[in-house]
Amino acid sequence: MSGDIAIIGAGLGGLTCALALVRAGLRVAVYEQAPQLGEVGAGITLSPNASRIMIHLGLEQGMRRLGVVPPRQLTQNLQTGKVLVERERGDGVEAQYGAPYLHLHRADLHALLADALEAAQPGAVRLDHKLEAIASDAEGVTMTFAGGKRAAAALAVGADGVKSATRDALFKTAPPQFTGQVAWRGVLPRAALPPEVQDLPPGIWIGEKRLFMRYPMRGWDLVNYAAFVNLEGWSEEGWAIPSTIAELRSHYADAEPMLLAMIDATPPDQLFKWALHAREPLDSWTAGSVTLLGDAAHGMLPFMGQGAATAMEDGLVLARCLIEFPKAEALQRYESARRERTTMVQTQSRLLGLQFQGKDPESFGKGPILNEDTLGLFAYDAVTCPI
Repeated sequence: MSGDIAIIGAGLGGLTCALALVRAGLRVAVYEQAPQLGEVGAGITLSPNASRIMIHLGLEQGMRRLGVVPPRQLTQNLQTGKVLVERERGDGVEAQYGAPYLHLHRADLHALLADALEAAQPGAVRLDHKLEAIASDAEGVTMTFAGGKRAAAALAVGADGVKSATRDALFKTAPPQFTGQVAWRGVLPRAALPPEVQDLPPGIWIGEKRLFMRYPMRGWDLVNYAAFVNLEGWSEEGWAIPSTIAELRSHYADAEPMLLAMIDATPPDQLFKWALHAREPLDSWTAGSVTLLGDAAHGMLPFMGQGAATAMEDGLVLARCLIEFPKAEALQRYESARRERTTMVQTQSRLLGLQFQGKDPESFGKGPILNEDTLGLFAYDAVTCPI
């Protein structure tokens, strides 16, 4: 297509899309509401469907330098530590799919993409631009940001997360709904753990109404964990509310000692909580000259570790469509290429979370499991998929 492209939100999906477009010779402007770049959060998993996008964008060396490839992953009983399922995550995965399975610090991955975009088109990211209004028709888009700043573009992409201002302004939508799940995020030095816990492979502890996932970052020097608890009646707002060791420990009082050791070793200033919200799938992602990607289009729960991956898939597929086709056709092809997959992952992530947190963790793995492995999610190739 011709004309400038605006991307609202400088998250992983928006930066992926922007970088792919700029590499093809198109001009972009990425509008980010934060006063400085940086990703909220700690750890992130890049499964092969996402890591092959990084390879395609020429960022393989940095990704491998910053990431950790785990040899295997365990699913364990939260109370007893018994291993219920063990999965290959190392060389075998890369041999099968042609791209690695890695854990990274989210800020490291974000910086890789942001630095590459800045090198390709200096000044592409416009900081301190909080969207307040957007108008769209077939001809183009006008945007108004806080402080009276205005901009126009031939096309805009709402990549501004589950609480998307773009989506709320242009699409018939209900607000995000609290899922009944509250999450805690902790980061700790691996060296602070007892030796037997340091040697524990990445994995997930599961129990009734609870789930605790762990994995290494930055050359195994750090451990990231995310703990999920079913808590009704939550009312606090925010993505990173400070919590206490005692509060989190109270929800895992009956957990096995290795899990409790991980909680106890967390620096007090590195523990945060937030409520998980989800939205129902939209009837359409396109309004005039605006489309959506990532959580703005299909906010999903994190139980398959595919939120960032599907946003990056969206970003690359959308870029491919915009590079190859006129605007209206490109938007139609993008949505047609992505809706079925993202709706499936969105639905199955929620169902897997319920399965993880069932009443009888010992039954997990004894019957069919619809997860990222059995659903074949790693085989998806955003670089070559039909558009």
